[in-house]
Amino acid sequence: MCGILGQISFKNTQQWNIVKFEKSLSLQKHRGPDDKGIYTDDRVILGHRRLSIIDLDSHAKQPMISKCKNFVIVFNGEIYNYQEIKEQLKQKGYSFHTKSDTEVLLNAFIEYGIDAVKQFIGMFAFAIYDKKNAKVYIVRDRLGIKPLYYYQDENNFTFSSEIKSILALNDIERKIDLDAVSSYFSFRYPILDNTFFDGLLSLPPAHYIELTNHSLKIKEYWNVSNQFLEQQNDKGEEFYIKELKKILESSVKYRMISDVPFGSFLSGGVDSSVITAIMAKSSNTPIKTFTIGFEEEGYNEFDFAKMIADRYHTEHREILISGENYIDTMEHLIDYKDAPLSVPNEVPLYLMSKELKKYITVVLSGEGADEIFGGYGRIFRSPYDYERMKHIDEVDWTEQEKEEFCINFIRKYGVMCFQHEVDHFINIYSYTSLKEKKELLDETIDLDGIEKKFIEKFLRYFNELKNESYYNRLMYTFEKIHIVGLLQRVDMTTMATSVEARVPFVDHRVVEFAFTIPLKYKLKWKSEEDKFMSKLLMSDKISEVHDTPKYILKKAYEDMIPTEVLYRKKMGFPVPLNNWFGGHFNEYAKNILLDDKARKRGLYNIKNIKKWLNSDRLGKDHSFAMKIWMLINLELFCRKYFDENHFGSN
Repeated sequence: MCGILGQISFKNTQQWNIVKFEKSLSLQKHRGPDDKGIYTDDRVILGHRRLSIIDLDSHAKQPMISKCKNFVIVFNGEIYNYQEIKEQLKQKGYSFHTKSDTEVLLNAFIEYGIDAVKQFIGMFAFAIYDKKNAKVYIVRDRLGIKPLYYYQDENNFTFSSEIKSILALNDIERKIDLDAVSSYFSFRYPILDNTFFDGLLSLPPAHYIELTNHSLKIKEYWNVSNQFLEQQNDKGEEFYIKELKKILESSVKYRMISDVPFGSFLSGGVDSSVITAIMAKSSNTPIKTFTIGFEEEGYNEFDFAKMIADRYHTEHREILISGENYIDTMEHLIDYKDAPLSVPNEVPLYLMSKELKKYITVVLSGEGADEIFGGYGRIFRSPYDYERMKHIDEVDWTEQEKEEFCINFIRKYGVMCFQHEVDHFINIYSYTSLKEKKELLDETIDLDGIEKKFIEKFLRYFNELKNESYYNRLMYTFEKIHIVGLLQRVDMTTMATSVEARVPFVDHRVVEFAFTIPLKYKLKWKSEEDKFMSKLLMSDKISEVHDTPKYILKKAYEDMIPTEVLYRKKMGFPVPLNNWFGGHFNEYAKNILLDDKARKRGLYNIKNIKKWLNSDRLGKDHSFAMKIWMLINLELFCRKYFDENHFGSN
């Protein structure tokens, strides 16, 4: 696990500023504190910061040059099945001088070309320079576990694991991307493959860039859409349970391969508990586990985490944080992310990573299970609302039942009907509605025009599965959109402390298999009576009351996880924002959002923000407080990166 940086010249020759490049690379020292390296010729300059995980020997350092001297690689990530690939390559006559997965990746590319990536089980962002053919390939893993940003001008193409290095290396006119601002409030991160910096982009997951002097091509190399066809061949619950356990346990065991100490995040929820249980079963020594929570009552899950820790005899540690600690860390963490924080739990994740670094360097985490197994019941059950309203004139209900259903629908969605599934999807998926954004943001921002771009993106994904059910189109779009933001947060909060996070549920084999499982095994009605009782209810009243989200995963591990953990209501990762901003942090919010800098920013509707800050809802409504929290993050980010020219080029 590392940080990478590279620059490719569009000219035939280039004199590189090595000092400036080294300084830009050093901004990623937290990603790779153990070593650094730079390769340069008249066309490229490649840099690497190393966090040693597999093969700690210095011979495995990067940039790594092939035996034939024609290829150079910089690589961030892990190829977990590198030993198997290595054996294949040995049979083809390749020899190896290190025990690292980097050398295996490089030789696999030499043998198979870009198709080598299809063999990799892992997480990765890498660049390979083919000197002989004057080409550079820049590749990002299938699900977007590892970040990869890029920027180009008329002279050079720059790529990096972190935005700050690109800003430091290039003379970029800093202009905030308004599409990203709107996307942030709706979806918590920029979903259009953009960033908060106009012109600085993110390479989409499962894509690679092929770069020559004359062209730049971006191509997709993996897509999960065809897996849904397998659902038509229902193989039965027992098959899916058996196969899921086989693949998931393989995924966890792969992610336990390490030459440094490892452990797991243990929140007390289903996903981290399953991973911890598999790890414990697969290890001869106690697993190190960590959980975090807040001092406020009801804002930690220590009891449930301890239940799992006790059952599997882990070396367990609890970390408790306060509100003051939270705010100080929040401001600091923006420097690592090069963006506003997306969700409040990024702070506790970072603080936990900071603590666990004292004991381990690799941590396994449970991200991704909700997205692929239907864990967000209120969202994944919501197509049931849409379909019933769409066909309300055709159902055999009394007029009184139809009236009650319509009242419930309007109460939940604020409208009587939706023209298209995508309109319904945006309604349930947007954290901040278009109406609220128009209240909080400056009227000069074309929010309607930006919203059309989001609709176009969602329509593209929906149309890729045009013959599938709305349920499957929704889940597919979640895989395309939601997981990326989630993984970005995990990578940032852990790498900021020089810890490598590994995510077994986002193994592409697990994801592919999950999308072959029919819906009824993911969102399972508790009984026919429960289904009947739900006919007039909305998804938020149905989920976890009349159905079981993530059923197949829970059923598969009933013998390993206590019922109290497995079937309790989903809690998420609560942060007591409304407690704080309704109390002594309210003044903090006002000092930031109502001062002259914010007023002159041209982003906010200060008059309406003032009303929100003085509202009683701030101390009572978490969603209301969350939007104030997001405004604060955006303004703190703008001050650091646009007022102070943070990580500026010089």
